[in-house]
Amino acid sequence: MLTVLDVNNFWSPTGGGVRRYELEKARVLGEREGVRFVFALPGKTSTSERISDNVVFEHIGDSLPSRGQYRNIVISRGLRRVVERHRPDVIECGSPIFLPPLVQRASAKLEPRPALVGFWHADFPRTYTGLGMRLIHPALEPAGERLGWRWMRRAFRKFDGIFVASRWVGRNLMRNGLDRLYYTPLGVDSETFTPARRDPELVERFRGGHPDRKILFFPHRFSEEKGLRNLLSAYATLRERVTPEPALVFAGTGPEQARVEDAVAANEHVHFVGYLDSRELLARHFASCDICPCLSKFETFGLSTAEALAAGLAVVAADEGSAGELVEDCGGGLTVPYNDSAALADAIVTLVEDGQLDERGRRGRAYAQQLTWDATFDRELRFYREIVARKRGGQPPATGFHGADSLSRK
Repeated sequence: MLTVLDVNNFWSPTGGGVRRYELEKARVLGEREGVRFVFALPGKTSTSERISDNVVFEHIGDSLPSRGQYRNIVISRGLRRVVERHRPDVIECGSPIFLPPLVQRASAKLEPRPALVGFWHADFPRTYTGLGMRLIHPALEPAGERLGWRWMRRAFRKFDGIFVASRWVGRNLMRNGLDRLYYTPLGVDSETFTPARRDPELVERFRGGHPDRKILFFPHRFSEEKGLRNLLSAYATLRERVTPEPALVFAGTGPEQARVEDAVAANEHVHFVGYLDSRELLARHFASCDICPCLSKFETFGLSTAEALAAGLAVVAADEGSAGELVEDCGGGLTVPYNDSAALADAIVTLVEDGQLDERGRRGRAYAQQLTWDATFDRELRFYREIVARKRGGQPPATGFHGADSLSRK
């Protein structure tokens, strides 16, 4: 029996990529023979929730509230109790700020010692310390990134490996001194996100009476790092260059929601549909649009990019980070330099006018259908067993970027 314990401060009770990852992991590992899965998540009270015969969610009550509905495990006491109760073979630490030293402390007295694995769910040096310093002054961003990388090297120096969902991200970690890496691309539910969910009423509403109007869909957080300002700037150009002018549909929320609302007030064909609180509703909106801009260079996998491809949309992605990697792997769209509104406008004009929009959508869909969650977690299980075997055999952790060349994604 292989016992896997995940612990993650990025869990949200309402949504997000980490929530999807952990729920899909519980589903898949719950179906596997010889595997037991325990997920330790921050909660208001300490409770144990049995999901199935071999899946348990442990809510750790000694956690502190953070932004929104997030909470952070910040002391090791509750986590140590969970570790001692379940005696895992491997612990996966999914968030890098508080948890790595807590995981080490909580498992220090366990024999045999569990293997410790990190998962790079957030690009901490670039999105936290780098962008954080940029808010003080743009010239400080490189120093902020260097501080973040120093922190990450220290946090994970005693870990046996780090899982990354993108080859681009993995190469960047290697360049910055993190070299015990395993390539574990994530999945997408291509039965939920499918062109078959196209809703004629939504299409007609967004086209505004013109059957040739193309529809752009932005289902990302309303923030600068997601490319919101970049897109709004490009849209002003598109209104002049494309006839009929494209519709632009926003779904979600974020700190720059006022910019979205201003754009809706100023433009007849800009729509804000609010936060879509079900995957089925989100999938219906994806399938009813034509082009999805995925403009962040900070994505560690790009789940919304994969969902757009699965739904048959052409994607315009930043050429740095995982979103661009997905698009380049399948030919389902175009990539552009980050934060370049002129290049973004040119790319969207090309997609609208070159006659390849449907073909790009088909290529993206065919590619996304290969990205199953079952394949993701079967791959993780193989890596877990390899890492645990090295640990139990007294071998040092394996260095390099394992699996990066072994998975065909086309």
